Amino acid sequence: MNFNSVSYMVFLPVVATGWFLIPEKFKNIYLLAVSYYFYLCNEVRFFLLLPVLTAITWGAGAVMEKAKNKKAVFLSALLANLGTLVFFKYNRFFLGAITTATGAVFDLTKWMLPMGISFYVFMAVSYLADVYTGKYPAEKSMLKFACYISFFPHILMGPIDRRDSFIPQLDKKHKFDYSRVRTACQLMAIGFFKKIAVADILAKMIDRVHSDLTSYTGLMLIFTAVMYSFQLYADFSGYSDIARGSAMVLGFDIKDNFRTPYLATSIKDFWRRWHISLSEWFTSYIYFPLGGSRVSRGRHLGNLFIVFLVSGIWHGNTWNYVIWGALHGVYRVGNQLINSHFPANGSKNSPVVNWLKRLAVFCLVTFSWIFFRAKDLPSAGYYISHLFADLSPATFMGGLYNAVKTGFDATPLLIYAYIAFNIVSVTVLVVIDCIRCFGMKDGCLTGVFDKMKPWQRWLCYYGLVALIMAGFIMNNGGYGASASFIYNNY
Repeated sequence: MNFNSVSYMVFLPVVATGWFLIPEKFKNIYLLAVSYYFYLCNEVRFFLLLPVLTAITWGAGAVMEKAKNKKAVFLSALLANLGTLVFFKYNRFFLGAITTATGAVFDLTKWMLPMGISFYVFMAVSYLADVYTGKYPAEKSMLKFACYISFFPHILMGPIDRRDSFIPQLDKKHKFDYSRVRTACQLMAIGFFKKIAVADILAKMIDRVHSDLTSYTGLMLIFTAVMYSFQLYADFSGYSDIARGSAMVLGFDIKDNFRTPYLATSIKDFWRRWHISLSEWFTSYIYFPLGGSRVSRGRHLGNLFIVFLVSGIWHGNTWNYVIWGALHGVYRVGNQLINSHFPANGSKNSPVVNWLKRLAVFCLVTFSWIFFRAKDLPSAGYYISHLFADLSPATFMGGLYNAVKTGFDATPLLIYAYIAFNIVSVTVLVVIDCIRCFGMKDGCLTGVFDKMKPWQRWLCYYGLVALIMAGFIMNNGGYGASASFIYNNY
């Protein structure tokens, strides 16, 4: 049951109706039940991992407050969570190595990564660490803790909420609030637009190029890399917008995970805007324990590099992700060295200089995404080595025509319609982010609508719905199953 599916369009209103009708004393039980049902719809084989790890983590927190040897309890629960994550995330790597060494064959399909495990394990780890260090007391209610871990809007792909920001919201009375629901629907509409009208449509062309790299070169590869930057951003930020909107309907606030990252003026600024909850998690539970910036200069730079290297390893078990993480580590260390010699003067920079910085950051990030998207290192090597092999506009147009034709299995007339649709959708995405970054002081995504006149607002609503419906039909050939989110794989 993906967010961008017809089944979810039925699920959320039904859940919300029950939520507002059920007595307060039963709401947490109800919330846990619907969250488990939602997760079960997405993950059947390893569903029991969720309640088992939840029980272990909650129990360890309760024991730590009274135990003499808190460290042993903490490490045991940490091992249970991280050990499970490492097994599922990297078993293909380890079993593949065993196969290479011994010739033994394993059925790897039996141990595919359970959906959402990276995110709910990270929430569990943050809880254990906070209780162990005495930052927060252990949660007394297992029911509330289970609701926190399994809350259906964030269970599959985050954001990675902290215990102290979510569990107190369970104690509040949640009554239907029209203005809040309206804002939530605005947020979800933008999220659906990003996912269905931008990410899913771009994926058709991008997947075709990556499945037959040797047929493309030069400008087409550069264009595809740029479009993948938009695809990944639209896909993941779209999910986050839908997740936040879904939570908001029920009266919960969860973290804003993306804040116009491609308008960042430095790599440091980029990681303050991209996948914010994950960046904060790595900062709090890896960077700070390593010493953060309160160490020697060399060690500080090493800590920055380690954090990004670990991030790359977390994203996947191939060298592509290791290189991607290391590349961002180099970017971040370079950013730090530049700032130490040339202190940032922010607002003193002219608009031209700031836009040049944004362009430079976008190019660096887009280059790194090549490793993130390529299926293996040889593919990434081919991609990079042929980026400037043929910059002929005629070759580019031929490659674009072929990629769209085969990606959509389209007639000549529809090919141009698909290309035009992509141009319109990406342009709208860029405009939305520019308005949010430069027109809204607080960066509020839905605040744009509140400043409009009613006719302007409704024109935007109808425009978004039209793009969403067109994108859904173009991608699925009707009202069928929808494309999954990219970060389901992590």
